[in-house]
Amino acid sequence: MHPAVIPLPLRQATVWCLAAAGHRWIFRSFSRAAPRAPLASDPGFRLPLAHAPTSPGRFSSSPGRAVACVVVTSIGCCTAAPLPNSTGSLSATRSAALAHRSAGALRLLDRNGDLVQAPAVARVPIRHAPPAAPSTPATALDPRIGSNLRLGDDPAQLPPTMRAQAEPHIARSPNNPDLLAATFQEGRYTDGGAVDCGYAISHDGGLTWTRALIPALTQLTGGVYQRATDPVAGIDSQGNIYLNTLGIAGAVFAVAVSRSTNGGVSFEAPVEVYRAPTRSLQPDKNWMTINTFSQTPTSGRVVVTWTMFTADPYPLACSFSDDAGQTWSPVSYATPTHYYCQGSQPVFLPDGTLAIVYWNFDSNFTPGETIEIVTSADGGATFGAPRLVTPVTSYSVPWMRTGTFLPSATVDRSNGVIHVTYQALAQGVPRIMFTKSANQGATWTTPKPVSDNPATAPVFNPAIAASPDGQTLTIVFYDERINPGQTYFVDTYLAQSFDGGTTWQPNLRVTTDSSDVRLAPLTVSGYMLGDYLGIAPPTTPDVPAVPIWVDTRTGSPDPFIARVGCTPQVTFASWRAARFSMSQIADPLVGEPNADPNDDGVGNLHAYAFGLNPWLPERPVFNPTFSGNGSAATFAVTWERLAAAADLGYVWQASTDFTSWSTAVPSRVVITANPTRQTETVTSTFPADPDGKRCYRLGVTLAP
Repeated sequence: MHPAVIPLPLRQATVWCLAAAGHRWIFRSFSRAAPRAPLASDPGFRLPLAHAPTSPGRFSSSPGRAVACVVVTSIGCCTAAPLPNSTGSLSATRSAALAHRSAGALRLLDRNGDLVQAPAVARVPIRHAPPAAPSTPATALDPRIGSNLRLGDDPAQLPPTMRAQAEPHIARSPNNPDLLAATFQEGRYTDGGAVDCGYAISHDGGLTWTRALIPALTQLTGGVYQRATDPVAGIDSQGNIYLNTLGIAGAVFAVAVSRSTNGGVSFEAPVEVYRAPTRSLQPDKNWMTINTFSQTPTSGRVVVTWTMFTADPYPLACSFSDDAGQTWSPVSYATPTHYYCQGSQPVFLPDGTLAIVYWNFDSNFTPGETIEIVTSADGGATFGAPRLVTPVTSYSVPWMRTGTFLPSATVDRSNGVIHVTYQALAQGVPRIMFTKSANQGATWTTPKPVSDNPATAPVFNPAIAASPDGQTLTIVFYDERINPGQTYFVDTYLAQSFDGGTTWQPNLRVTTDSSDVRLAPLTVSGYMLGDYLGIAPPTTPDVPAVPIWVDTRTGSPDPFIARVGCTPQVTFASWRAARFSMSQIADPLVGEPNADPNDDGVGNLHAYAFGLNPWLPERPVFNPTFSGNGSAATFAVTWERLAAAADLGYVWQASTDFTSWSTAVPSRVVITANPTRQTETVTSTFPADPDGKRCYRLGVTLAP
């Protein structure tokens, strides 16, 4: 390969030189400002020794005339690629029903026998249990995964003792990849629901966020509800942001939607989609989808689904809006009314068909639970008969409140393939499972595990996202593999497929720190980070997937995200996608390989090659050593580079005059892996020239 030459914005170059001085080697390190100049056969960088006054360091050696120096530079690279109501009492509900309710509906107040009082054990302080043992220390992540970012401080309105977040979700605008909306419970109660629900908005792809409570939702922010729960975010084709929540007023539940028409700067008062007319009806585990396919009859339609708990059965209910959430259709049932369902996941297909994936507790299959699907050709007005997705052996994590019966579904925009993930037991082992349908749910692939966790490590709460063409699938989930034997410590992991789900890459850790779930609220069903989490899809190679999760590293539960570059191997494009927004990538002075966004003298290509942060003032580390004299003299330099890059090349060159350079091949190379830092240490050894001086430079090349 003969890479094309590119300009290097070299503001400073660091050089290490060795010169003979009496009977001692004198080591000098110096830097000099250099102009932005194209690198060619003359790299635009000449540094006479006379221009390098610094304090010397000394190395013992015999006298000689050898001079060695190292210059780190780019000698070339190719341009990287630009990513009917029931009136029965709930006391008649069969006992399993309580376990099938989401955390929001588990606010069990005693109302004349209609509801069951939660046990006192659930009413413990949120910070009741400091870690008994430390989690694993922070570690470097795969270069395709960006920094773990907390979505701002807890809103000041929250009571000081109610600062726990739970149930995070995230959405990306279909037309503006840098616009993200996240939502989550704020001030989680131990006996169900939260003080309010909050949101966070990013206009740079998740690098920075603004955060607040949803206005006029609960009494804390001027609303009518005492508690709120089950938040879900969505963004339509016009950039309107929707937050779907469940409001609780006494024992009455309502499904509500709040809308922002100005990019999340402010939100209108919530509009009720449905309010239960009696305490014998309880909407639970709501979810939302928006038809963003412009050529379909119901384009722009917002659909909300939920489980309607009644005296005995609990089918799926549905309502939709064709005026951007201002008015809503009468409630209809998406499943037969005698069904026992939970975890509805509505998605629109490219032809406008609405599909709803859900969990059925009362099927005819052994062991009696299934995931099923219903579809609607008219966008939610009427539904066909349920069809089987897969039988399931459910899995619940000990000590934890998790999304045992909450599948996650998504659709690719090009082909309409429906992708589903869920937690289950597979051959007796807890796994995150995957299946898909290419014919609107008529048939499904054989479910396969996508988590490679040890058999003894719990995994839970998966969420799935698909690229527009459906080839890149990303599933994020909680995992306990990092701390074997310590069941209270969890991390966030992800699985990725780059062939539409046929094969899956080894799982990648997303979190740098493990979370102690004992810092989360202890509910009647266990410690709770949430019944679900979320992930925003990648759209192009420059637009990463963005998972969101709840993390306790600060001492209480907080919402966190990371940006994940989606490529099968580590590349400059995936590294950059995890660290730069679309607008930054489009700016040649910020996102190009030769750009230096923080003006520290180290461009993006070098930051990538040497495992550095492009936004922090960091420099590659080179440690030269010398031994011997005369023809036996050797010069060695030890340096650290990124270990897993698939598109980097390193070329040593030598010169005696800083003008003419030729390829220099080390006589010996030793490589040592640093797995905790995702780097490797390289020692390159060269023979010295006993008859004169010689300088070495390391060139970094970037393959197309």
